[in-house]
Amino acid sequence: MRTPPVIGTVVLVCAAAAIGAEAPSPQGGAPAPVDFSLSRFEASRRAGQVELERAILNAVDPKRLSAWHDLVASEPHVAGTPGDLRLIESLGRTFEAMGLEVHTHWVWPYLCKPVSAELAIVAPASAAKTLGLTEPAIAEDPATRHPDLIPLAWNAYSGSGDVTAPVVYANYGTREDFDKLRSLGVETTGAIAIARYGGNFRGYKARFAEEAGCAGLIIFTDPGDSGYAKGPSYPEGGWSTPTQVQCGSVLTTAWAGDPLTPLREATEHAERIDPKDAGLPKIPIQPVSWEAAQAIFKAMTGEPVAECVANWQGGLPLPYRLTSGPELRVRLKIEQRREITKTANVIATLRGAKEPEKKIIIGCHHDAWNHGACDPTCGLILVLEAAKVFSDLAKAGKRPDRSIVFCAWGAEEYGILGSVEWVEANLKDLEENGVAYINLDMATMGPNFSASSGPSLKSLIYDAVRLVPNAPLGSASRRRAPTAAELASPGSVFETWLKRSVKPGADSPLEPPIGDLGGGSDHIGFVCHALVPSISLGSGGAPGTSYHSNYDTLAWYRAVVGDDYLPAQMNTRVTSIIASRLANADVLPLDPRRWGPDVSRHLKRLKQRADAAGLNFDPAPIEAGVERLAGRAAWLERAPAEAPRASGEANKALRDFDRVWKIEEGLPGRFWFRNAYASSDRDSGYAPWILPMIEQAIADKDQQALDRAAAWYAEMLQRVTEN
Repeated sequence: MRTPPVIGTVVLVCAAAAIGAEAPSPQGGAPAPVDFSLSRFEASRRAGQVELERAILNAVDPKRLSAWHDLVASEPHVAGTPGDLRLIESLGRTFEAMGLEVHTHWVWPYLCKPVSAELAIVAPASAAKTLGLTEPAIAEDPATRHPDLIPLAWNAYSGSGDVTAPVVYANYGTREDFDKLRSLGVETTGAIAIARYGGNFRGYKARFAEEAGCAGLIIFTDPGDSGYAKGPSYPEGGWSTPTQVQCGSVLTTAWAGDPLTPLREATEHAERIDPKDAGLPKIPIQPVSWEAAQAIFKAMTGEPVAECVANWQGGLPLPYRLTSGPELRVRLKIEQRREITKTANVIATLRGAKEPEKKIIIGCHHDAWNHGACDPTCGLILVLEAAKVFSDLAKAGKRPDRSIVFCAWGAEEYGILGSVEWVEANLKDLEENGVAYINLDMATMGPNFSASSGPSLKSLIYDAVRLVPNAPLGSASRRRAPTAAELASPGSVFETWLKRSVKPGADSPLEPPIGDLGGGSDHIGFVCHALVPSISLGSGGAPGTSYHSNYDTLAWYRAVVGDDYLPAQMNTRVTSIIASRLANADVLPLDPRRWGPDVSRHLKRLKQRADAAGLNFDPAPIEAGVERLAGRAAWLERAPAEAPRASGEANKALRDFDRVWKIEEGLPGRFWFRNAYASSDRDSGYAPWILPMIEQAIADKDQQALDRAAAWYAEMLQRVTEN
């Protein structure tokens, strides 16, 4: 395994002279609660940046955000369909009208389409029943009757097949759940597994079912997780209806992006691997509503889960059972067609005035399983509004120093395809010039702000959210009038976020928690493959979900999340302040002091996991390297404030703090994942694995792999920090 590049002494010395000594680290390693990122501007430029940010805050318009939502969520636009192509053209025209440089990046990934599906109880005869696989229209929401909606519930990349078999209940379908069935002696070979949504990416439910020898998989929406146990169903409330179904991809290749072109761009004539070698699902996989699932559970006669395993009982008003019993048989028949399909990313660039080659990238995908009012377009409208704000400022003579690139990604829903193809096509440029990426997928689902990022961007996030007022916490729903207290200003985003972070009986934290980036959206190519510092931000708190169902409409969004677009205004403001500081600061507002505390925190967690698994893990050599890394970061900050600015060298050194974790040949068994600090969880798809080689060894209970991983990290940190 090749050692990552070393940060040279010469570069560090130049950086020390450039950065200055603002905001020294307090005790414990966390940066002091001051405006760290503004200190990265020359003193003579700070007042101008403050004035620019005031203009940004005033320019973000809730009414315009609502109009953007009408533009991008008024018709279904599944990737590769006519609606998708119309939206691609519309986005291009919209960005061009702002005066941006627009490039439509066409890609040809391997997509799929549903042809037919059937699900029925076929035995015993007394229980025989055909189960519905469509979502009926809702009278109060005309968009649910749109003729371009795919009426059939489906999971993209399901295997095609026709199976009749008994049923086994697998809880959430995690690796641990299938291990539990095995330990209980439950026979899964040849059975159809039924599992509820939640706990992991649906594709891993399919993978683990296939590994367990199952002949098929049914995935259902449980009312205990997102239905009547939470509140009234749509349209009375916002929660799942009895016939609501979560569609979605089940793609779980060993790489992200197009399944047939790993490590290379999916152009029209790209060299492709054989689909048989891509690891695509072979068994039929079908999502269903809880109404359909209830019919199956009613017919099951096996052992109740309450008698043999804890926490497997869901929200349906009947006992959940492990097996179907000796008589029950279910037939599952699915046909899908897989083919190369054209779609595109829309890339709009505001060229920087001083360093146009350096790029701050803001993105959200544009494709959806339906209208996509929530997923993804309540984030896409933030990209459009930020583009409008920055382009108007540029026309007024306030062009950013570095380029800002606004991206609408294609085919994310199929498995994060479009953005990964763009990253693979532009990898060398991103490694050299990518300053940061901000992901806004499904970013405005209420007023409760949250964020995930790599360590170096946390200080910048905290600075930005101190400047932005939080949206009122009261519902903007038409279902009831919010109270005066709910409409009162709760303070800044930082203050409101911090208050929500206080756990009962615990001391108040100094800062609200910023999560770690894992998988599940378009940041993955930037973080895990190109090692570009990245942020995912947004807000939640809506009383309901229409996730991946045909009920994800503008009517649902405006009734449940709200129609005032004040949370969207809040998130656009935060995004734009972050982007402006990244684009304009003399020395990049990346904070290397955050690496030490974050790595140490994860080492403590991994030590506990290793102990619980019966493995021997000594984090001390890695801790020593982390202390040296933290010391190097502190030394950078202690340089004299009056020293000559050498911002080019300083900025390179700061970017290198993220890029020292690169493994050119990839993680063991995961060649596409080149970031030794962060990856998606191999077994869930969504969760982050921090120090993933150690995470993987512990998950596999492999002492030799753990020893090798620990030695590699210790050696890497030694090389990085040696003089």
